Amino acid sequence: MRSTLLAPICLLNNLSLLPTDVCAASPQQTALISPLIVPSAYFTDNVELTWTDPPSPDGTGNLIFNSLNGLLKHQPNALYRNGHAIIAGTVAPGTLLYHSSRLNCTGLPPTTLEWVSFDPEHSYLFGSMMYTFQVVKPLKILYFDGSSATKMPSGPVDTQEILAHGEVSEWGHESKWGDERTRLFELCDWGKEFGLDGFVRMEFDFEIMLCNFASMEVVSALDLLPVHANTGQQPECPLESTDPLYTDDRSKDDSSPKSQSPEAQENPLPTSNPPRQGKRRVQHPTIPTEWVGSLPSERTLLIEAIQAGNWHDLAGLAHYVHLDYTRFVTFFDPKYESLTLARRIQHGKGAFRAGNVTKADADMMLAELKGMLRTWDLTLSRGTEPRVSWSALVQTVVERYSTRLEYLLLLLRNRDGKPGKLDVTQVATRARYQVLVMLAPYMSISYMPSTNVGSASLAPTIRHCSNVFTSRILSSTLTSSERLIKSSVETVAGEICRTLGVIWLEAFDVESKDEKEKITLVAKWRDEVERLMDWLGWANWAHFMICEPACGPHEFCTLPQWPMDMRNDDGSGKLGRPYCHSRALGG
Repeated sequence: MRSTLLAPICLLNNLSLLPTDVCAASPQQTALISPLIVPSAYFTDNVELTWTDPPSPDGTGNLIFNSLNGLLKHQPNALYRNGHAIIAGTVAPGTLLYHSSRLNCTGLPPTTLEWVSFDPEHSYLFGSMMYTFQVVKPLKILYFDGSSATKMPSGPVDTQEILAHGEVSEWGHESKWGDERTRLFELCDWGKEFGLDGFVRMEFDFEIMLCNFASMEVVSALDLLPVHANTGQQPECPLESTDPLYTDDRSKDDSSPKSQSPEAQENPLPTSNPPRQGKRRVQHPTIPTEWVGSLPSERTLLIEAIQAGNWHDLAGLAHYVHLDYTRFVTFFDPKYESLTLARRIQHGKGAFRAGNVTKADADMMLAELKGMLRTWDLTLSRGTEPRVSWSALVQTVVERYSTRLEYLLLLLRNRDGKPGKLDVTQVATRARYQVLVMLAPYMSISYMPSTNVGSASLAPTIRHCSNVFTSRILSSTLTSSERLIKSSVETVAGEICRTLGVIWLEAFDVESKDEKEKITLVAKWRDEVERLMDWLGWANWAHFMICEPACGPHEFCTLPQWPMDMRNDDGSGKLGRPYCHSRALGG
């Protein structure tokens, strides 16, 4: 049964239970609503909806919430590589961006269709000529969540392929799914209609596929210490004899006279003829004569770039990139029913792919996104405050329950981090207290039972616990994107509170039970909390963040990341676990 948690409610088309403020909305507004399956304590039209009922296995509120919690954060997107969401936003003025190139044929900073990074460590990997830019006017961008800049055929670039082509084809060879230059041209061409300046993605660090540089100014242009020296084949630029920066290498041109002397071949004369078709070798930066010792290697720079990406694990890029939650679409929206069927046969959240969507559902998403972008005018929205701070609301839910649920599971696994183990009475008593701590802010004495607690008497507590974050946010004032976000918050808060309530029904008088009953209950509660945490799948759980045993002083803890760990990804979607990586020069 589909429902939301706001009261009172009404029945819409005999299918979905919706708040009365939504039912009173216009037909155009109600047509945009896609309510999610959430626990409820309400009764309507002889249909009883009890708060103890678990969520539907096909529900996606937890997946949408998890995506929202991970937007612009490194850790969640390194864990769940296959992104499903696309959201509009702006890069704030004052933001510094970096571009380096191994091949700079003009000696000038780029002006169009290039990549820039938020960290110089990331940019330095691509060459020794580094340009630093500062944003002077807000950049209109779309952000693809997940590890959307990784060159893997297992799903990270699905949303980009759908945006550019309307569907995802079977790429096969790496030259297809790894053709980033073509992807850059296609996305920028798609975004012209909407005045987009670029697309934010994450590799092992965050970057922007920039369509033009008109809103940025050059801060500096530096010849850095060379990195790519002595690495084999040199890159080539198109041959243009009219450019004094270029050397006309006639010795490589088959059309040159065969009878030329070695001296003539090594020192070709200038020519007034038009530029010929050909290439010229690029000279790498010269190592300063006073330099002593080794130079940075590609491997050491890659390690530093990965660590720079890890700086954004949980704080993210919110201070640089301001997302517009009124323009948010996701393939986890339950109206894309083709993906519901696909998820049923996939193994785990890491294997879910937007690319399994049908052409009809993909067209529906693209139409919705285009409609949102056509009404996006920065001159009208600048300076106005959002009606709801959705990122703060999502973060509040995570902060309130994350560490407490982790500690509750630690207790139920019969260890509290100290030497030795707790006996079952201690475990049951402490677990009861932890559940009470989480429910107490919503447990009024005015409706506490005088006798044993039951599901009916606990219903007001669970209802308040589930609704407290969104009960005063009227759906009639929200966009379709915001209604989807609101519903996902209600889904997650509702399931957390429902699980705690189910445990509390048995924990209320556990202290008076015998040891055998306590053993049974502790095992049952442990399974329930494990199920809940797996369903939530938050990337800040300790087992996704902390290396055990702890890393040494010359190591850093990181999730497996492309390109160091995933060149042979099998597409199974198995979630990675953090490991200790050496900071040493040899890796």
